[in-house]
Amino acid sequence: MQPVKSYDPVTITIDQLDPAGYGLSADGKQGVIGALAGETVIAVPWARKRKKHFFKTDTVSQASADRVTPICPSANDCGGCSFQHFESIAQIRFKADNLQETLSATPPLLFMEPITGPTHDYRSKARLGVKFVEKKGRVLVGFREKMKPYVAEIERCFVLRASVGENLSALAQVIGELSDPRSVPQIEVAVGDTQTALVIRHLGELTSSDLSQLSEFGRQLQFDIYLQPGNESTVHKLFPADGVERLKYSLPEFDLTYAFHPMDFTQVNHQINQKMIRRAIDLLALKDTDRVLDGFCGIGNFSLPLARTAGYVKGVELSQTCVQRANENAALNQLSNVEFAARDLFAENQDKTEFLSYNKILLDPPRSGALEVCKILATHQAERVVYVSCNPVTLARDAEILVAGGYRFESAGVIDMFPHTTHVESIACFTRP
Repeated sequence: MQPVKSYDPVTITIDQLDPAGYGLSADGKQGVIGALAGETVIAVPWARKRKKHFFKTDTVSQASADRVTPICPSANDCGGCSFQHFESIAQIRFKADNLQETLSATPPLLFMEPITGPTHDYRSKARLGVKFVEKKGRVLVGFREKMKPYVAEIERCFVLRASVGENLSALAQVIGELSDPRSVPQIEVAVGDTQTALVIRHLGELTSSDLSQLSEFGRQLQFDIYLQPGNESTVHKLFPADGVERLKYSLPEFDLTYAFHPMDFTQVNHQINQKMIRRAIDLLALKDTDRVLDGFCGIGNFSLPLARTAGYVKGVELSQTCVQRANENAALNQLSNVEFAARDLFAENQDKTEFLSYNKILLDPPRSGALEVCKILATHQAERVVYVSCNPVTLARDAEILVAGGYRFESAGVIDMFPHTTHVESIACFTRP
């Protein structure tokens, strides 16, 4: 590659695709956004991070067979997606290869078929940036640019649920018409089965005219409008003024309905979530005599369907708010064989006694994984452990602990929870021989 002395375009041949989603030159020192392995591209300098030069693809001279035309015209700039130029099946293959490579030191006996679903109109949770751009004289609403702090200029988002994705321009317009549009830095999006909620963060006081405008916007587009003047505890509903601060999503297969607050953690892809829960239950091979511990249970996403088959389910979660919501959902669905408790599963030296009363375990930890729980399980005779992971690296670490403790690593597979991104969700199953 020729040295970079200006912002002039340069020609780069891509040797491989980095797990972070950019193409890498043969020497590994140049990363190219929007490029695929085997391609030759003309690219422009874009950023410099950790002594590595990053470029952005301008023209593809020699294209990969896996290249497709992005459905979104802003795909090369917007950081909401990394892979719209990458054919969907090839994306899955790339993520599966990533998972297999990460688990190579302690591999499963079987790699399962990936769990796949819709590739557009799927994302039901998001945090959108908001920025009044002086030079443009208007507000932008959307995801940040790739490797940049700026809000990308997009008219429509194809991965967000359509209720929001098709109305970004209208949302930007109503924010721009507020008395101080510069005081709004972000908007949280939450979509349920029939409702869409927007949580508008504002740093300054909104006028009565502002409140009326936002309420009218909510009425016209059938949005629930929430305001957040401070931290999350200050979130409150503006429109409709019905006193109901809940959305709902359902799991028809299990005859379950969940009520959740817009700021609650929920899975972003509802269709994939349903398939993921079905696979987890199949891997646990549940019987009506089973006692199941659901670690990192959130609002009961796995706990409630587990309770439809198992004899007893205990959900454990650090957040007291999540535990409260999970109990609400158990009552909503008239389930009496499931309980929830707030406890820190990340803590060292936890009481191991309770773990002994469960013969099957489900874990769905955050990116940091379930290190301390797996240390306990390594000394525990659970029949089956199903581990849902959002980080292959911590899954590999925890799998090594379980296998060293005598578990058999039966299977693992990719869950395509975030199409067009580099995010690798997966599910794994461990058994006692």
